[in-house]
Amino acid sequence: MEALPDAAVLATRLKNTLIQYHNLEDEKWRVAKKTKDVTIWRKPSEEFNGYLFKAQGVIDDLVNSVIDHIRPGPCRLDWDSLMTSLDILEHFEENCCVMRYTTAGQLWNIISPREFVDFSYTVGYKEGLLSCGKCLKTSYFLSVCFKLSFLGWIFLSTQ
Repeated sequence: MEALPDAAVLATRLKNTLIQYHNLEDEKWRVAKKTKDVTIWRKPSEEFNGYLFKAQGVIDDLVNSVIDHIRPGPCRLDWDSLMTSLDILEHFEENCCVMRYTTAGQLWNIISPREFVDFSYTVGYKEGLLSCGKCLKTSYFLSVCFKLSFLGWIFLSTQ
């Protein structure tokens, strides 16, 4: 694998990016879909050719239980039918790791199975958790990464 940037620096950069997106004024976002329980907004990205999305809803569960189903680990494989394997390649600290996962083929394998290597980071934020990840370019694994492949979630307790 190519040398990973300093984990603490990368984690801080991802955290700051997610908080920056989270704190954008509401008028910069346009509602893309709204249901009784969830609202999804989008805005053109300034970093890549596409959109940033944010969603808001209420989940009746503990923050730690919800995040366990999104970040790397066995709970993710329980519900994500497109993810066929997930391995933690390197732990930096309890909330920070590099993971490799594969996805199933789609549309009768017209879209072939893919392998990704991601940096994942989860940290306490306000009264909840912030979790984010970034696709890493690797020399040993074929990773399909967009110009900016970044995912992030902020879960805040309502209690």
